[in-house]
Amino acid sequence: MHQVALTDSQKNVVRRYVEVWRRWRPGIRAFAELERDIENGAKVLVDGITIDDRPKRPVIAADAGDNRFYAAVFNDDDDAIDDATSEELDQLRRYILFGSGVMPVRKWRRAKPTIDPAVVASVPSAAQASHAQD
Repeated sequence: MHQVALTDSQKNVVRRYVEVWRRWRPGIRAFAELERDIENGAKVLVDGITIDDRPKRPVIAADAGDNRFYAAVFNDDDDAIDDATSEELDQLRRYILFGSGVMPVRKWRRAKPTIDPAVVASVPSAAQASHAQD
């Protein structure tokens, strides 16, 4: 198996990515062995984070555990995470990729529910319901 040798700068990107993921995304991922995996040169870190140590490439090549978060950070996909603003994602990217600024604080929002027009059409209005009772 190919071992990777990360620079200190690359290790810090991985650490910041994991740190932000744990604060921004729902669920619990097993990152307890992250430092050991980094030091051992693992190409795939705990929980499916694939590392690429080649220069001029993102140090994190993929995230099998959360493709949407990966796309938001490394592919500049503002639509990948539906409950974060473009400004929050820009701040998040600057922090993870360059270590600049402070880690953004997530503002927990619920995604706007989508309403199926067929369901709305099948529910009687208040006026129709009062006439039905007469």
